[in-house]
Amino acid sequence: MKCINVKLLLLCLILLCTQYLTAQMSYQQKYQLVHSYLLQKDYEKAIPILQEVYDAAPDYWFDYYYEALIGTKKFSEADKLMNKQIKRTPYRSDLYVYWGYLYYLQNNEKKAQQYYEKAIQKLPNDINTIKLTANQFIKYQMIDNAMKVYEKGQKITDYPFYYEKAELFQQLKDYKSLMNVYLDILYSNPGELQNVQNQLQTLLAHNPNDTTQINQPILKQEIIKRLQKYPDNTIYTDLLIFLLVQQGDYEQAFTQIKSYDKRVSDEGLKMLQFCQTCAKNQKYDVAEKCYEEMIKKGKSNPFYESARLGYLQNKYLAIIQKPNVSKETVINLEKQIYQYIKENQNSGIIYPLIIHLADIESKYLGQFSRADSLLSAFIEKQQIKPDMKASLKLKLADVYILQNRLWEAILLCMQVEKEFKYEEIGQEAQYKRAKISFYSGEFKLAKSQADILKGATSKLIANDAMQLSVLISNALFNDSTGLPLKYFAKSELLIFQNKLDSAILVLDSINQKFTNHSLEDDIFYQKAKIYELKQDWKMAEQMYLNIINFYPQEMYADDAVYELAKLYQYQLNDKQKAMEYYLKLLNDYPGSLFVPDARKSYRILRGDEIN
Repeated sequence: MKCINVKLLLLCLILLCTQYLTAQMSYQQKYQLVHSYLLQKDYEKAIPILQEVYDAAPDYWFDYYYEALIGTKKFSEADKLMNKQIKRTPYRSDLYVYWGYLYYLQNNEKKAQQYYEKAIQKLPNDINTIKLTANQFIKYQMIDNAMKVYEKGQKITDYPFYYEKAELFQQLKDYKSLMNVYLDILYSNPGELQNVQNQLQTLLAHNPNDTTQINQPILKQEIIKRLQKYPDNTIYTDLLIFLLVQQGDYEQAFTQIKSYDKRVSDEGLKMLQFCQTCAKNQKYDVAEKCYEEMIKKGKSNPFYESARLGYLQNKYLAIIQKPNVSKETVINLEKQIYQYIKENQNSGIIYPLIIHLADIESKYLGQFSRADSLLSAFIEKQQIKPDMKASLKLKLADVYILQNRLWEAILLCMQVEKEFKYEEIGQEAQYKRAKISFYSGEFKLAKSQADILKGATSKLIANDAMQLSVLISNALFNDSTGLPLKYFAKSELLIFQNKLDSAILVLDSINQKFTNHSLEDDIFYQKAKIYELKQDWKMAEQMYLNIINFYPQEMYADDAVYELAKLYQYQLNDKQKAMEYYLKLLNDYPGSLFVPDARKSYRILRGDEIN
């Protein structure tokens, strides 16, 4: 008996000591201790300290004190706390949500509902308190009550709570109401267009495959209703064009642009921007029609010359992307570019067109002497800038490679390399020289030149040089004769010369003739690039998948993942798979050269705002 009394006495002494020590603690020490208890959810130890600190700073400690009391089911004490807090801050309607939830935890649904209704009834004319009240309902998963708060809050304050309601409609999966909230935002504030587009793009990115709500007709129908109701409000035309582009319907977007252009006097600026968007997204046919509309506006239009230049560049891009373009189309473009150069021969804007024209003459018309004469004439001009002259020389080197005049191509590269030794264009010339050595079968020379470029300032050139060096090392290690590599080098030269079918035959012959070589993944990658040039997207996809599945640790693995992601994004119109492979590159190949571009593309597809 005496033993029990002694133990009791010791326990009391410990408790008294603890209370005394707590009482002697500073506010800062109590603050740190109570947060430690709350983090561990040790509410029993936290409550005595909370009772003290709450009186010192009630607004800060109220939530923590409330959480600790309901966490220990001290409902009567929590009820007293609610009374105390509401007397202190009677304007805080959100406190009635806390109080209602307290009764909900005690299975008193009727009483809980009364307090929820009181929270809505007592909303003050204060935007922040209204948001607090709605957020408290959201915290307890009472979305309908939160919506009532915003609706009544709008009547009280005249503040629309657009984005807050949009978030609730998204949680409720009420997409029609969600879309109309966004349309209301634009009606009241057209300057929010970019933000609204970002929000809609997020919906597009996060919903699964073909059931994406933005791809359903709801938004398009609602925009058209608004256009009919407010025909002079151009903001809805802007949004409809954005939506059609997101859905890949550039033809309908073009129709809307033409309609907009007739109603709005912006000199065709929006149409020119749409032309550029189409070209950027490789919708060359629509871009061409769009540029033609701009050109019809005549020479007095301030964007006339920009449209003509854009039209010619777009036509060139369309030709090099098509495997079987007619000779008539190529000749027609050739004449138009010659005419433009003749009219603007003293302007610096023509030099990119000169390079395009040299490509057309040499690669597509076989007129090597014309390409040579064209480039040589401008290279000899005294007033031309040195860097542009260097670009023309490198293009002339390409013309020589097409004719197998490899030594003359090397001489041009050496001239550029000497003049721009420490600049990127000089490194480009040096890499081109290494490739020519590779085409010629001079593998040791090609490797030594590539090794020098591993430290190039251009990451792309450095990466290409490293790949060339590794390719040669691996191939010669497996077969010192270098015969499989000679076939592979020949296939690369044929691809450069646009002899794609011959290149495939040479690549196929490597596996037929040689059993011991290290070029399997290189062959798949080379074939993928050929099939892309031939616009055989499914075969290109299969080649990239072969590398990813069978050679995930080899040199071209990250290239294959990145190229496949782009293939899904731009050619196969499968944004979900594009995102999947961009993400795979970020996760599996964090050191890849393509990580920055992949991250940016992934974020754009996901709907993030990119500055």
